Amino acid sequence: MARERWLVDGYELTDGLVRDVEYRTGLSTTPAVVGANAAVPNRIGELWRPKHHGPGKFTLALWLAPASGGWADVERAWEDLLRALVRPHRLLTFERHTAAGQIRRCQGEVLSSLAPTPLGQGGMRLGVEVNVPAGYWESADVAFEATVPGAALPQDLTLTPFADATAPMEQLAYRITGPITAPTVTDTTDGPGRYGDSFTYTGQIAADQSLTVDSATWQLTGAGGLVPDPARLTNSGPAFLRLAPGRPGSPPSVRLSGTNAGAGTQLTVTGRRTYLT
Repeated sequence: MARERWLVDGYELTDGLVRDVEYRTGLSTTPAVVGANAAVPNRIGELWRPKHHGPGKFTLALWLAPASGGWADVERAWEDLLRALVRPHRLLTFERHTAAGQIRRCQGEVLSSLAPTPLGQGGMRLGVEVNVPAGYWESADVAFEATVPGAALPQDLTLTPFADATAPMEQLAYRITGPITAPTVTDTTDGPGRYGDSFTYTGQIAADQSLTVDSATWQLTGAGGLVPDPARLTNSGPAFLRLAPGRPGSPPSVRLSGTNAGAGTQLTVTGRRTYLT
């Protein structure tokens, strides 16, 4: 099995020669759930309200030990590390290459002070605490899945390439290819009676036209001559569509419904898988 690697903005933290991650903590801790139920006068208990996750956090325990072993080389390695990690004016991209071969990324910031402990004259140890404002990690690669063009409505789509996600995915793009009128895309992951968020475009998409609803950018994009009208799009949740992760042994899924479908009618879902840890 391969060893785990860590990079920050492409800078290798685990070269195994000058610097390496001795251990890490917090990666198995999920972000806290944020939100509260509502108290209703004269009602027993509380009114349940949907929740979401807050920021995440993890710590990397690093060592620096240049091969030459001199303290001057240790200081140079330390200053290189500072150039890579101490950039409070923007978020850093932390990339973790897991021992199983996956690549997961997050946008993080180093908020705590860095206070290394010398290891004699040949190196130092330090802990780097990373705050992840978005809470989630994401895959390095982009996944996609699509329905069979022209299949009868409603078209149900099992998102097998997104099966290993463990966090809600609210940055996916949904491309609807016409012909179709008033298309609706619904999260059906949790099964009948427990469907999740949905969005509806109350307009017509002609044959050879397509509409892309991008949950990451909150933008509508038309192709084939379609000029989308943002006022025609309604959504039931806090994002265009916050897709729940799959259940154990079952990938997430969505449904395309509408009227006046034809031979080219199709739904394509594209984006990155997200993870709690």
